[in-house]
Amino acid sequence: MNFSRRRAVSPIIASLLLIAIAVAAGIIVYVYVNSIAGNLTQGGGSQTSERLQMQSYNFAFSPQACACSGYMIDLSLLNSGGGSTTISAVYYDGNALTLGTPTTSLATLASYANDYFPLPSSTIVNDYSATNCTATNGAAANICFTSASTQTTYTAQQTGQVVITFASAASAGTTHTVKVVSLTGATFVFTVSAGKTG
Repeated sequence: MNFSRRRAVSPIIASLLLIAIAVAAGIIVYVYVNSIAGNLTQGGGSQTSERLQMQSYNFAFSPQACACSGYMIDLSLLNSGGGSTTISAVYYDGNALTLGTPTTSLATLASYANDYFPLPSSTIVNDYSATNCTATNGAAANICFTSASTQTTYTAQQTGQVVITFASAASAGTTHTVKVVSLTGATFVFTVSAGKTG
């Protein structure tokens, strides 16, 4: 029998070929990943420009002598992003709240149950026994605002507040989530503890 002899590729050439294939594959992966990252940063600029942060909160909110502690929470918000953002909805523990209209006239806290009020940071919420926000402080669980203006849109670096009212008082020490949703669908989730400030 006659066997033909074929020479195999030498180990050195084989090693060089494997290295060349690995380098080529690495270059292809690098170019692919860079193109995806570039598209995300360029196309997603409008999403990353919205950055609504909670600067502080007050869940122990008890205006003056009001016997309504736990029935209200006051969130101080800041848009730290480069673009404007507009609040379209607020959720408390997964439940949608109703957009309320602040008034400078006296109203019972119960009439504002499960509402949220987007307010300028200069607006003061208080409890009074008379019919306006300049009267003597009361203790009848009434509520009024020093201004009827609202603020749903936050420009870059602008601050504001969101006041939330409840139908029943939250138990002290319990933890709750507040979710704020913008018109573009951006979601901002904050955690608060009843009976505390933070």
